[in-house]
Amino acid sequence: MRLFTCLPFPVYVQGQIADYVHSLVPVFGRTQPSWVPKENLHLTLHFFGEVEVQTAAKLQVLLEEASGLCPELQLATGKLSALPSPRAPRVLYIAVDIQPAEAPAKLVGRMLAIAAQIGAEMETRPWKPHLTLARLKMPLMPELSSLPAPPSLSFSIDAFELIRSRLNPSGAFYSTLKRYPLAGS
Repeated sequence: MRLFTCLPFPVYVQGQIADYVHSLVPVFGRTQPSWVPKENLHLTLHFFGEVEVQTAAKLQVLLEEASGLCPELQLATGKLSALPSPRAPRVLYIAVDIQPAEAPAKLVGRMLAIAAQIGAEMETRPWKPHLTLARLKMPLMPELSSLPAPPSLSFSIDAFELIRSRLNPSGAFYSTLKRYPLAGS
């Protein structure tokens, strides 16, 4: 099964981001980006890739132990940007500030160690907290400064989730396998 961990966004935050995305759709017109559905808006911590059922059970136990490494988090949305860069965009995203800043980095570091331990996929790029809005099929995008600014949102996160992703022609379908309360939650 295809698995990843994420910080789930509250429903009201997903709704406000979805309203913002709706305002962007006409601007992108012909470029036909693949917009992330409202219910799939989250902040990915680590993508483990395809994992066997027995390995997934072990992963769940290891993640339970890791949940104590991170306190409740305060998130705030920031500017609109693109990865790998605005000149060669493939992903449209909103930057996210997380406090305390060192806590999620420590948690992601532990997830990398867990991935190595179970033989799962390992991310080689440094972790960068961001909220993906769309994947761009063509590297064309309007000037970011000409687009409306994303909503300024602040909210708390008290858990992370292990998600199973099933791919189909209409997009990815996510289901939560387990929710892990953060330390102090």
